Amino acid sequence: MHPHSPAPLKIILLLLLASGLAGAIQQEQKQEPKPEEKPAAPPLSVSARLAAARTAFLKKTGNGDNAAYDVVSSTLEGWGRFALVKSPDNADIVIEIFSESENEGGITASAGSDGRRGREGKIRQATVSQIKLTVYDSKTKVPLWMGLERPKSAMKKTDRENNEVEATERLIQKFHDVVEPPGK
Repeated sequence: MHPHSPAPLKIILLLLLASGLAGAIQQEQKQEPKPEEKPAAPPLSVSARLAAARTAFLKKTGNGDNAAYDVVSSTLEGWGRFALVKSPDNADIVIEIFSESENEGGITASAGSDGRRGREGKIRQATVSQIKLTVYDSKTKVPLWMGLERPKSAMKKTDRENNEVEATERLIQKFHDVVEPPGK
């Protein structure tokens, strides 16, 4: 037997022991998640995203007059649920009010007080055919809610305007009930 033979055996045993310890330490480090490796929180549901929103930007689109926009604006201000901001960059949500007017055929009128036929012409009536409210996340542009109302038609201008206001009020009430369900 050679006098140096136990030394290689000791070295081999030390190496095995060291690699075993290193493996155990490495395994322990893998089990402990690092802060940046923690799983991301699950995305919020649509109702939770609406409930979490505190600021809103109101945007008018379409070719309709300002009646629907004015109703939504005053209702949101009165509700106090959202602070209205002047830029979508500063808002949690964007509330887009779309109203579309279309010209309807009108009444044929003749002018002339002496009983003779005068100039004839059609009087055009503009009526709002639909009002749509779309609410979307200002950062991701993901739609969170959408509603549509069609105002009743009417011959008189004041009746048409009243019908548009009523349709817009129904629409904003539907949105209100989604954000703050009745009875809760």
